[in-house]
Amino acid sequence: MNLDQVAAHTPDHRLLDDFGTLRVVFGILLKDGQDIRVDSLFAFAQVSLLQAVRRLRAINAEVEVVAIRR
Repeated sequence: MNLDQVAAHTPDHRLLDDFGTLRVVFGILLKDGQDIRVDSLFAFAQVSLLQAVRRLRAINAEVEVVAIRR
């Protein structure tokens, strides 16, 4: 659902006035605290992450991928 659809359905929805900046952070935990590199993720995970990042950036979202340390 996009903002036009929200406005058509509920014109006074608070999301329309204060949408703010969309920011998504993917936190990835790898074995032994490895750094995130192209070869540190399985192929299907690389493809899924790339598709998600591309779609999010297409809607002007800020996207970040960070390593989770234990």
